[in-house]
This record gives sequence, structure tokens and C-alpha cells, in this order.
Amino acid sequence: MSLSRLQTATDILKARTRAYEAQAYQAHRGMALGDGGETSPLPLGASAVDRHLEGGLACGGLHEVRSPLARDIGAATGFALGLAARAMQGDRSGRRGVVWVTDPATRVDGGGLFPAGLAQYGLDPSSVTMVEPGDLQGAMWTADEAAGCNGLAALVFQIKGNPARFDITATRRLMLRARQSGVLALILRQSGEEEASAAATRWRVKTEISGADDNYQRGVGTMRLSLTLERNRAGRTGQWLLAWNPKVRSFEHAAPHPEFCANTPAHSLDRLPASANRQGPPDKMGQVLDRRRDFGRAS
Repeated sequence: MSLSRLQTATDILKARTRAYEAQAYQAHRGMALGDGGETSPLPLGASAVDRHLEGGLACGGLHEVRSPLARDIGAATGFALGLAARAMQGDRSGRRGVVWVTDPATRVDGGGLFPAGLAQYGLDPSSVTMVEPGDLQGAMWTADEAAGCNGLAALVFQIKGNPARFDITATRRLMLRARQSGVLALILRQSGEEEASAAATRWRVKTEISGADDNYQRGVGTMRLSLTLERNRAGRTGQWLLAWNPKVRSFEHAAPHPEFCANTPAHSLDRLPASANRQGPPDKMGQVLDRRRDFGRAS
């Protein structure tokens, strides 16, 4: 990233920070902000998980959410968004806004946030500040700056894999700044393995099959995920099956097997495209095109 673009990004981040701090100051009526030790725990909403965490996640600290496989980054992102939404929803001295910082390596197979999808988590797109630096060093610097913003509700730092530059020293620096400011700081590790860090908790997220939609029989229901608490500095670990409830903006326990609509038609073998029954090696591109045409007619 060029010096001029970095300076512009810095000015924007500082302006947003001043706005958040002003709102927090007015809501708190001049009382001191940013003492992470006085911040109440952030409950997820699922009773068993909250009991396991003795009330919820500790705000004013660092937590890690990881998806070992790239295909699970959607569920991991949803879990991070749910935590950020609950951090804004709770009574946290008027803290507003979420800063989402992305390592450029995540954009290839991780995609980006969709503004309309944020509404499922009760997040106004104008309250989410997306920062996309040109390299990992710029992303780490931005995350450190955002973690020190007193008026901010949550920071999400999305990285890919286990880069050597983002070591335990870097995570400790991020944790200390979040503890001082009271910000809920999350590391969203895409396609990453377990490694030592200063995070208070580490969660592994895996995608689970969603059930049917409550309002549309052929629609996809709420997001369901398998959540494993791999590391907990304050207590035990555990594993749960959760779902996000967009109506109450909370996580809740999900049934082991989702319910599907009984009259939803399934695709039978006799509806496969004709190219699949040809003798000899089939043309792969022809199969893709034929399947698209067949499903187009079925809809």
C-alpha cells in the first residue's frame, strides 16, 4: 500500500474512532470508559454454553474463531458476526460500531461481507467499517489501532492460515490493547491450524446442514454450526450444536437432525441429463451445461 493511501485509511479510521468515542461519552455521561475488568460478560444466548463460560465471553479481551477448512469460513464468519451483533446489542456504555479488518490473502476463497446479509444479524451496514489493507503488515497495524478504540463495540481481524509474522507476540499486543479499551476483539482464522496465542478462548467452527425455512417450504432455514471450544483459559472446553435465531438475534441450541419439509420433491435418477447416459467418457463442460438446462426446466 502506498504512503498516501495508508494515510487516507488512517484518517478515515481516526475519524470513525472519534465519532464512536463521542457517542460512548455522551451515553455514559462523562463516566470513565475502557476498563476491561469492569465489563460484564457477553452471553451467546445458548444456556449450556453460557453456563460453561460462567456467564459468557469476557469482553475487553481477545478471542479466536477458526475454520480448519475453507468451506467452513461462511459458518465461522456467521459466528463472528453474531458475537459482534450481540456486543452492539448489549448494554455496554453506548459502544457502537464494528471494524472488520481483512488480510488480503483471505479474499481469494473467503469472499467478503454482503450488506443485505448483515441484516440477519441485526447489523446496519453503516455501522460496519471494512478495512482492506494491501498486505498483512498493514492489516496487523490497523487491527491494533482499532483494538484501542474506546467507543468501539467489536473488532474482527480476518486472516488466512498461520502466518509467521502474526505470532504470539502480535496476539498479545492485540489482547493488551483490547483489554485496555474494553473492545471485544476477535481473530477470524480462515483455513488455520491450532497454534499458541494470547486469546482467552479459541473456537473451531464447522458447517452443519440447515433445515427448512419456517416461511418457505423450499427455502433454506437458519444457519446451523458445530461449535467446539478448543481452549478456555478460564475453565473447561466443550462442543455444542448451535443455530442463529435472527428474530431474537441470539444463538440457541439446535437439534442433532434438522427438520425438512415432507413434500419437498427430491431429484430422482430419471431426471439426470441425457449426457450422463452416453457411452464413453462424457464431455464435462457438456454435462455442466446440460445440468443447468435441466434444472432450469425443473424450476
